[in-house]
Amino acid sequence: MNKVRKNNEGIKTLSLFTGAGGLDIGFHQAGFNVVACVEIEAAYSKSLDANKKIGKYISTTTKVHNLDIREFDPAIYVDQGIECVIGGPPCQTFSAAGRRSGGVLGTSDARGRLFESYCKILKAIQPKVFVFENVYGLPGANDGGPWKEIREAFHKLGYELRAEVLDAADYGVPQHRERLIIVGYKEGEGNFEFPMPTHGPDSTDGQPLVSVFNAIDDLQDDEEPYHELDGLYGHLLSLVPEGLNYAFFTREMGYPKPYFAWRSKFHDFLYKVDRRTPSRTIKAQPGKFTGPFHWKNRHFKVDELKRLQTFPDDYEIVGTYAKIMEQVGNSVPPRLAETIATSVREQLLRPSRKLTYVKRGAEFKSTFRQRQRERTVLFKERAAEEVAARFPNVQILDENILERSSSYFVGFKGLFSRQRAENLSQFELDRNYYSVVFSQKRDAISLKITPVSAVTRRSRDLKISLLGLSKYLLHIDSVTVDAKFSDLDDVFRIWAVIEEALKANSQFFSLIDIYGHYANRGDTVKIATEINSTRKSKLERAIEFFGCSENCGEFVTVEFAAAALNVKKEEVTEVILDMRSHRWDVRTPDTHNTIRQLGVLCTYPFPLLSDKAQLERRVTDSIVA
Repeated sequence: MNKVRKNNEGIKTLSLFTGAGGLDIGFHQAGFNVVACVEIEAAYSKSLDANKKIGKYISTTTKVHNLDIREFDPAIYVDQGIECVIGGPPCQTFSAAGRRSGGVLGTSDARGRLFESYCKILKAIQPKVFVFENVYGLPGANDGGPWKEIREAFHKLGYELRAEVLDAADYGVPQHRERLIIVGYKEGEGNFEFPMPTHGPDSTDGQPLVSVFNAIDDLQDDEEPYHELDGLYGHLLSLVPEGLNYAFFTREMGYPKPYFAWRSKFHDFLYKVDRRTPSRTIKAQPGKFTGPFHWKNRHFKVDELKRLQTFPDDYEIVGTYAKIMEQVGNSVPPRLAETIATSVREQLLRPSRKLTYVKRGAEFKSTFRQRQRERTVLFKERAAEEVAARFPNVQILDENILERSSSYFVGFKGLFSRQRAENLSQFELDRNYYSVVFSQKRDAISLKITPVSAVTRRSRDLKISLLGLSKYLLHIDSVTVDAKFSDLDDVFRIWAVIEEALKANSQFFSLIDIYGHYANRGDTVKIATEINSTRKSKLERAIEFFGCSENCGEFVTVEFAAAALNVKKEEVTEVILDMRSHRWDVRTPDTHNTIRQLGVLCTYPFPLLSDKAQLERRVTDSIVA
């Protein structure tokens, strides 16, 4: 990273959506004077204030405004010589994370409208240049509509735009992190071209990419033992080869007894860095099993995370480990920011004949997408080598089962505490009991599940079928279920019995691991549900409709849902409330604000069986307003 510059007379700059200050550090080092920051999160502002006191990367005179940008009055900075505005609004409404939740809202969500506040500030202050960063998926979100709207808003203010998706690794960051960078400058006042990569095969001098090991080698303890992560999937991390993730344990990667379906998780799940290359993107709010993980099977420490994001070692980030990781993960890498800032200064604000970073020519074509594909091929080859080394006699694992059967009982205390026994006398008291008859002929399993007390209650017939399982399970292609139920708790428990039967006959950990994540799956496993009743309740019609995989994983309008369930539009809210109370993950704008207005999404054709899955119970009437 370039030596820190004396910054008393630097280019006056206003920072918006500042976060922990990653963008600001780079601009400070490039000769910009950030006179003020606007940041809504109090925890992030504490980090800014802590470094402001030191004055090394944030000036001691910088004003930190801890407030919502919509409440920020730019009038106090009008005619104060502000030449540059930097920062990008929150990206959830355009991100892959947003798509996972049920749709990309883009500018139809309040957060997606924050660019309007950005434009309001530009209009008031009239800087010569602004630098706007966001997720790489912004231009393609919602068929490009939001991107067009944002560009037109900037053009109306008199700015020409240059926009590129850059991989931070190409600029000396030990992390592959793709971000959209927009440089806007007043029309007729110069021209801007993005700098050539400083590292990697696209760079002018062929300087290699910075690897994880290069970045944190001096922070390592050679005597540190290898760790084992606890929890459901923790023991698998030590088996993951460097550079790979959960997909190592899939049939597509050649694993002989798979633990996961292809694309059943996101690519950061159990992802362990290859220390010889840059890491994948650091996430702001990872789950317990979300990487990147250290090669010694642990999460990275704070000082290591800062190095991977190119924060200076002595830059203070305030908070718990989770809050620090959130701030690091949400930041622009300072090293990338410094490269952009220097190019902006030398090309637009303080023109220089001799540029620190060479401009891209019109003929330049980035190869980072091609390199992504090459890495995928490399990882498959590495997985094949590992599998061959670990399972030299793989045919021994491939024994075929021709026919078998068994009978047993399952007792439930509530929904999640269950016990299996060969006869009822083995159960604890106060449980709901179900008899199970299991049989398998070649690749077909059949289950007959009956509540023991069904004879004293009004019961209905429930048929469930699962097809296409052989894509992931060794010797199972189909499961057919004939069951009886009296209430929707019975349906939940029936699915719990199905999951246990599949887990017992495979190495999979959950039904979702087999079915695949709703946002990624390729519809290989097909599920259908049929309730045999002449007078089905509204809830039963909903269970039957959403219990079909064809009706899950994509959002529908409230009108479509009402017609499909044969209910009035105003009754949809009641049905969704009932389904969620029985742990069916039906989503609306009230439960997940990334879902488009009036949208309804059921993620899976079965209830969420884990007690760790949290479901909000409240659904308001606003979805039908």
